[in-house]
Amino acid sequence: MKKRFLSLTALLLAIISIVALCPVSLGEEAESPSSVFVYNLPRGYKKVIDHAGTVTEEKYLTYKYDENGVAGEPMEATLYVYTPYGYDASREYNILYLMHGGGENEAYWFGLREYAKGGEKYSKSQKKYTTMVVDNMIANGICDDVIIVTPTFYNNFNATHDLALFRYEMKNDIIPMVEAKYATYAKGDVTPENLIATRDHRAYAGLSMGSMTGFQAIWGGCIDYFAYIGNFSAWAIAGNADESAAYADTLLKEKTEDFADYPIKYWYNGTGTEDIAREGHLIGYAAMLEKGGSLFQEGEDYLHGDNCIMVDMPGKGHSYDAWIVDLYNVLNVFFKIN
Repeated sequence: MKKRFLSLTALLLAIISIVALCPVSLGEEAESPSSVFVYNLPRGYKKVIDHAGTVTEEKYLTYKYDENGVAGEPMEATLYVYTPYGYDASREYNILYLMHGGGENEAYWFGLREYAKGGEKYSKSQKKYTTMVVDNMIANGICDDVIIVTPTFYNNFNATHDLALFRYEMKNDIIPMVEAKYATYAKGDVTPENLIATRDHRAYAGLSMGSMTGFQAIWGGCIDYFAYIGNFSAWAIAGNADESAAYADTLLKEKTEDFADYPIKYWYNGTGTEDIAREGHLIGYAAMLEKGGSLFQEGEDYLHGDNCIMVDMPGKGHSYDAWIVDLYNVLNVFFKIN
């Protein structure tokens, strides 16, 4: 009897230790006051509320860029802009550029047009409640009013042959169009100098291929414009373990040589224990921390120097129900560091 009691006690202590190491509760009401990040949305955050934001379709002109950033053939592109309830053009708003994954398009996050051409074979239609989650976060004071922009890395619905080239569309076409029209901290001044000066109020996040775009285009070429980055469900490349680890050298070289003066205030990574892209993402993230040295301090105490995290959600796969939690998590920490 005594031996059985000791076994149960050891088991209980082991469970307690595991729970203590997890950043959040496993229940749906996972908005633990002792932790920043959750594994599931809090109850009620999918509901429609009276103080709802607005999603607007915007057209802009972009180009087929070469590897040197030289603009070629022009094309009209589409993106969507979420503005919070009570949007006031005389105010200044933080702004998040939020990317979809492969086979979807700029309307994915808001569930307005589900697929890029041919994307039906990659995904199943699923109800999206992105706007409701953001509306509820703002209404409950979890995050401040924020503008969210959803562009696409597809050109005329054909995937670009090089995701890194998206950096030119982002810097030259998307950000200038959006921030000349909407009320951000740039105050309508979309010169490169001012967009760099206001980087603390600008973030990027993307899922799957949008995460790969985040590494190749944003980490690789836009850190001077973005102080916050979120990578959901994918590492920078789809390679073996050695290739994934080696690509960290490429990212760190660009960070230390081209963007040494531009610290990343917080870098969020999200995956799930059932995610098909989990292994590569964990390997790449670990390599960044190992090789990055003083660039990274892992943890959720963002007010005292922690600037990166990997949130590994139990039972979550490569799907919207994980990515909407990732969005909740990034909005819970982005723009809060002075």
